[in-house]
Amino acid sequence: MKKVALIFAVICLAIFTMSYSILMTNGIAGQTGSPGETNCHVCHNSNPINTAGGSISTNAPNLYICNTTYHISVTVSRANCVEFGFGLEALQTSGENAGTLVITNPTETQIKTATIGGNVRNNVVHYSFGGATLNSHTFTFDWIAPSSVVGAVTFYIAGNAGDGISGPSIGDYIYTSSKVILPSLIGINDFSFNNYAIEIYPNPTTESCVLNYNLASNSKVAVELISLNGQLVRSYLNQEEKAGNQSHTLAFDQSIAKGVYFISLNINGTKHIQKIVVE
Repeated sequence: MKKVALIFAVICLAIFTMSYSILMTNGIAGQTGSPGETNCHVCHNSNPINTAGGSISTNAPNLYICNTTYHISVTVSRANCVEFGFGLEALQTSGENAGTLVITNPTETQIKTATIGGNVRNNVVHYSFGGATLNSHTFTFDWIAPSSVVGAVTFYIAGNAGDGISGPSIGDYIYTSSKVILPSLIGINDFSFNNYAIEIYPNPTTESCVLNYNLASNSKVAVELISLNGQLVRSYLNQEEKAGNQSHTLAFDQSIAKGVYFISLNINGTKHIQKIVVE
């Protein structure tokens, strides 16, 4: 009888250990799938990455304003899973940290670091027992945007959904995602939210585009091409214009590299910005 009881205890302990394979382990930095990194699938590799039936997502903004605090959430989902973990980095194109990650729920998340390519990268990762909910879990923290424009920022994310039964070698599912956040310039208005009937076409473009707008009164107008780093690439126009419909062709010669830019239309001191892709 004692032998049977001992065997039963060992089995229960094994099941308990498998059930809490994620929960009892803190997240590991440097596993988000960003440039130079692997992801959680290195250890939890029994199922293909991004297997149908689950997902990972974030509410990260499309644009950032310098020194602004954003309340970020990351949700990892998969039906019938009961334990969830994740890791996230916010990086510049150089591979360095972009902005500051701030822990707002210390029972669920923490900051860890990993050195990749000479860069010490800060990661938000799950804490032990931080993601114990059924079907999905949402982790929350803050991100303070960089103090100056650093160009595009990419959030790299990897998440783990575990069924709590089969253990990490069978019942864990890894999901990955990324999101590019572009800089927003102070005092701008999006073209779709103004009274100037502004339009740009074609977009994407190769050699040139047409900029149309309407002025209700005589105005001081400047048109510029701005890089993702907020640097002036080309000045097209800086003059007084009379009221009425205006149309200008903006050329992109070979000195302008392919990529993503902003067209800035400054009307009487107010900037109106739209992204344009040069192919």
